Amino acid sequence: MPVVTIDGHPVSVDPNTLIIQAADLAGIEIPRFCYHPDLRPEGNCRMCLVRVKGFARLTPACTTPVGDDMVVTTSHQDDEVRQATQGVLEFLLINHPLDCPICDQAGECSLQDFYLHPDYGLHRSDVDPQEKVRKRKALNLGPVYLDSERCVMCSRCVRFSNEITGAGELQFVQRGNHVELVAFEDRALNDAYAGNLADVCPVGALTSRDFRFKRRVWFLRHAKSICAGCSTGCNVRIDYTDRIERVVPRRNPAVNQSWMCDLGRFSYHNLEMLPRLMTPLRRDDQGLQPASWDEALAAARQSLEAPHRGKSAVVASPMATNETLWLLRAYAHGLLLPAFLDFRLGPDDPDVVAREDALLLRHDKAPNSRGALMLGIGAAQGIEMMARLAEQGEIGLAVIVHYPPVVGEDDQSRLAALIRIAQSATFTIVLTNSVGDWWQAADVVLPLAAWSEEEGTYTNFAGVTQHLESAVKPPGQARPAWRILVDLLPQTATVPHYISAEDIFDRDVTTMRGFEGLRYATLSSRQATAYPPEGRMAYGQAGFSGR
Repeated sequence: MPVVTIDGHPVSVDPNTLIIQAADLAGIEIPRFCYHPDLRPEGNCRMCLVRVKGFARLTPACTTPVGDDMVVTTSHQDDEVRQATQGVLEFLLINHPLDCPICDQAGECSLQDFYLHPDYGLHRSDVDPQEKVRKRKALNLGPVYLDSERCVMCSRCVRFSNEITGAGELQFVQRGNHVELVAFEDRALNDAYAGNLADVCPVGALTSRDFRFKRRVWFLRHAKSICAGCSTGCNVRIDYTDRIERVVPRRNPAVNQSWMCDLGRFSYHNLEMLPRLMTPLRRDDQGLQPASWDEALAAARQSLEAPHRGKSAVVASPMATNETLWLLRAYAHGLLLPAFLDFRLGPDDPDVVAREDALLLRHDKAPNSRGALMLGIGAAQGIEMMARLAEQGEIGLAVIVHYPPVVGEDDQSRLAALIRIAQSATFTIVLTNSVGDWWQAADVVLPLAAWSEEEGTYTNFAGVTQHLESAVKPPGQARPAWRILVDLLPQTATVPHYISAEDIFDRDVTTMRGFEGLRYATLSSRQATAYPPEGRMAYGQAGFSGR
């Protein structure tokens, strides 16, 4: 492996590694606008110039591969490199608008970071502000707004449109300092991944229409999560205050690179519009009535412990975490025998691999169908069979866990089967996060936390298990499904008492085939790198590790 020395620090890297990538591995800051790890390097911004011993001129670090025994110096130690970087910044700032107080990119803008950097920023400019070139501002392109005056011509958006989606909707026109980014005929961008353009823009030229002027970024808290919109399992970051403010992708080269589709990006709005179930309900002579958790759990336990004629039906959900699915499996196999356990409508396995497009979207709109199959949930003949048996009087107890999908609508055939089970079973316990007509015949209804409100793990279509953190608090009295299931049934040798989702995963889920060797605490570190899709680096901050 080649060994390159950067600012006196030797780094061993793979062949064909770029200098900028080697510097990141060594934790050495090299500024950049145009470089992005998932786009073809172009070297057109010239911010990443470095000196390589033996080279006649300064060279861009983002297009130069390392060589064995190569010696590189950056702007931290070389005055000529520092002056070159300052010159690039000055050229960019000559025509850049001074509108940071009203720019939505403020707080996560690479241009701000670079100008304030003590090594190559804070320079003075003698250019008269009246001489700056004026360009179009606040042009509505659908999912994003374009402000041409802020553009630094890094070409990330153009390369994304050409290389990733193939839409080719953006291009540069004119020459010199009149160069301008334009969309074809100023039409609104209509591809399914246009929201990523705001992520890749390192300044405020392209900003998200959905997030525009909603919240200053320094007020946001962050949670690492997994998109629940389909079986791809894109790594995302939920930015939130007391509610979700936006969802952006995290980089995972093995799953979603640095991208996510707009359906998943904006799916949190579906949760906001969902009529949520806020309190437990139990049936009495007056029908379903609000109850305390203790009252509702007591009624459910009493039914679970009572003998029922016939079999039990346990309906799982592919929207549930592996921890919730494991508990359902353990209960069905240990306490509710004989029991049918399934999450599919019919006997055929869901096609979790089928593509909807050539990039990320898949037809299966559930995030954990593969996890359910790997946990052995799906050995029955499907929910439709349970409904037929219930109508024939063969189902005494039914336990139903149901989450509406965050992308798309509920399957009406599935809901119709759930109605038949709830109406025909002797006693029905429903765990759900939404108000709906389908559970009106149930005897106990318990409110669930939704995606973004509970932690756990999903397993995507390829069998990759990934961790999701909780972000916002569940509304009302809703609780995570695993917590409800732990409280619902008594502690036994088959189902011991669990204290956390991590406890369930490490103690039992990892005993199943496909989960061997995994540890809950390390799932986050094995998935997404911390390199943000927008390419912004935490320059000058303690703890920089080249990511």
